[in-house]
Amino acid sequence: PKGNAGRSGQVKEGDVLTMCSATFGDQMWSTRGVGLTRVLAAIRVRAGPTVKLVFENPKEGKKKREITLKQAKQMEEARQRAQAKKDALLKELESDEKKLKKGKFLGLF
Repeated sequence: PKGNAGRSGQVKEGDVLTMCSATFGDQMWSTRGVGLTRVLAAIRVRAGPTVKLVFENPKEGKKKREITLKQAKQMEEARQRAQAKKDALLKELESDEKKLKKGKFLGLF
């Protein structure tokens, strides 16, 4: 709460560090379950003048999970609707092909 990030309001009490810049490059790595010592070592040996950190508030994380589950459910429903439409079209195509095989070729023969 007394640091620069705390005073700016960007980091709040209870926030959890979830991602940290890799040793070099723009990639990020997950800090979940690795411990403070390893995170501090990664920041210390970082090549370059900046380090990016991603924080997550546990309350917001719960909301994110709920939204993600809702989106996953909607995606699954959309996939099922698309598959049902595909199946119906395929059945219609097969039916038309059977009719053409039984009947005359283009009405000529």
